[in-house]
Amino acid sequence: MPPQDILGFLGAPWPRYVTARDVTLNVVAYLPFGAMLFAALRPPLPASAAFVAATFIAALLSLALESAQMFLPARIASNLDLLSNSGGAGIGALAACVLSLPALQDNSLAALRRRAVRTDTLGDCGLIVVALWILIQFHQAPLALGSGDLREALRITPFFSHTPRSYLLAETGVVALAVVAIGLIVSLLQQPQQPQRPMLPAIALTLALALAAKSIVAVSLTRSAHWLQWLTPGVLAGIAGSAVLLALLLRLAREARGAVAALCIMAVVIIVNIAPENPYQAVPTFMLRPQPTHLLNFSHIVRTLSQLWPLAAVIFLLVLARAERAGTRLNNFGKPGNRR
Repeated sequence: MPPQDILGFLGAPWPRYVTARDVTLNVVAYLPFGAMLFAALRPPLPASAAFVAATFIAALLSLALESAQMFLPARIASNLDLLSNSGGAGIGALAACVLSLPALQDNSLAALRRRAVRTDTLGDCGLIVVALWILIQFHQAPLALGSGDLREALRITPFFSHTPRSYLLAETGVVALAVVAIGLIVSLLQQPQQPQRPMLPAIALTLALALAAKSIVAVSLTRSAHWLQWLTPGVLAGIAGSAVLLALLLRLAREARGAVAALCIMAVVIIVNIAPENPYQAVPTFMLRPQPTHLLNFSHIVRTLSQLWPLAAVIFLLVLARAERAGTRLNNFGKPGNRR
């Protein structure tokens, strides 16, 4: 049991050891939370009240979590963490407040988003799906760009043994299918009523951000000798193959592209779950960090998102196909020749 004064850490002296990395992570972790709270509170509340309420709610959450750490022998409740979390939430809420000003809502980036991407709820959900695909690349997947790894949860055994050839083929297939799937999803986010524009820059940007995430993981989590060590021949072959496939598949109709994207996602999940792990890519124990950090907690969250992303992406594609089919029937019914 903790001491009688559960909130005693609030008046405790400043922590003896303060690292800029720990403070930065505490601030950054609450940035999106503060922004989302401001967005949720903004319609009923004025901007100033929403900013204060968002910061206060985030501070209460941080206070509850720090107080709970008084019951955990391995953790230390810190007033500095509380201050950092509250400050991060305040910065996020302030950024959301500034970006919601009328003078900034009509900027060139917002105009490009309205012109290139559908502006309804499905467009927002599609952007979230793409953003989550980039985020899950921070997970050190057994196969690069792979997702939906449920082998440990479902106790799935590999369907074949590990060999350099089998691993190369599996990695090439997963990378090619994953890039094709995300490329087709990006292409489906265009305005359906407007003439189709080439989405190659948007697809290239999405892939570049995913590759950057992989490089950051190689440096920060796995302590690789080189930040491009994950860029194996299988990954390069998969990217090259996906470029050829996308050049052909982007010519298909929207409904066909959605179906192919869903099939590619399911194929990635199948390959990831039946392929054996590469024993030569496992991180040795002596290379692991001496104690858990916030990055380790972050990696567990990203791993869960990586397991759930294929399901979310397929559901989005099904809902999008149904909505576009309903819109097509409505447009055809509205034509003069189809009215009764």
